[in-house]
Amino acid sequence: MGSFSGRIREVGIISIILIIIVSNGLLFYFQNITEHDLRNSLFEEQKQRQLESTKEISQHIGSDTSLVLTMLHGLANSGYLQQGEMSGHNIKKLVEEQYAQFNKIVDRIFILNKNGIMTISLASPGSDTFLGSDFSYRDWVQETRNSSTPIFSNGFERLGIYRVFITIPVINRETNEYNGIVGASILTGPFFAHYGNINDVRSQSLMALDNNGTLLASGINKNLVGENFFGDRVQQFIHHNTVLDNLTLRLLNGNASYAVYNYGTGESLASGYPIAVNAKPLFFIETITPTAQIYSKLNNVLSIQQVRMFSVFAVASTIAIVVLLILLSKWNIILRREVKRRTRELEESYDEMKAYLKTVLEEMNRR
Repeated sequence: MGSFSGRIREVGIISIILIIIVSNGLLFYFQNITEHDLRNSLFEEQKQRQLESTKEISQHIGSDTSLVLTMLHGLANSGYLQQGEMSGHNIKKLVEEQYAQFNKIVDRIFILNKNGIMTISLASPGSDTFLGSDFSYRDWVQETRNSSTPIFSNGFERLGIYRVFITIPVINRETNEYNGIVGASILTGPFFAHYGNINDVRSQSLMALDNNGTLLASGINKNLVGENFFGDRVQQFIHHNTVLDNLTLRLLNGNASYAVYNYGTGESLASGYPIAVNAKPLFFIETITPTAQIYSKLNNVLSIQQVRMFSVFAVASTIAIVVLLILLSKWNIILRREVKRRTRELEESYDEMKAYLKTVLEEMNRR
């Protein structure tokens, strides 16, 4: 019986150990499943939200740019400019009114006469107005002069400041005579900074390109502004990452898209959308979010989930161990009862045997 009792104790101890091992195994298993599901859920939510957000930013930029175009068309068709009045109090007052309304979008509104001389120029305080300067040699001036539609061009004007120029030829509607150019310039950095972060790559940032693939704003590295995305400098910076290259190619072809990539600075989710002006893709933006930022929201959720799961499994394990101890206790009671019963039976059997032997001896003595 002692050996049997010892075996039961061994089985009990082994069972408790197995319960603890299985409970911990199940805890880690369900924790991994939960974490995987939460990561996928967070990523999908961020992807959909980011695609919608990028689309909204694109539409907002397109709307603001279209408003600038409308304003320039209004100036070009004003009576003063139509009559060839490219300078003077009246036209300056008209330009001042427009600048007061649009100075949060454009950094300068200007007028060039037919010889390419800057006759009116309104810019932010401290900026050079270039009044009287000859711009006739500029490519965008010559291109505008030979065009009947708005011209968008960009480049470094001076001191490393990158601008987009929006210009419209002033053509007399009756004589078809060229009177000059009305235009506005946009500082690409401050302009795109209105719509998103372009300075800190560690958080969600924006990258903007023109239809030639030239970077107009770059949250990944502001020193790359003015470089072509597929040029050596940018490609070396992103280590010729084919996923990002393909995303940008699809974007420049007018297709909204997204991709997950890592060119050495950490995994990121990028969503791209074209910016349409007058129903024509003109600029392109990519919203870039480090996935570490997306999953950082997961830490608090996981810690709470871990506490809950640990509590559940701890309670379950405790209950299982208590139940096992109760069963072992009952088995022990049953075993004791069985031992007592067998002992009593043995004693009774011994007494019977003793009585039988006594009877046999008495009979033998009689003989």
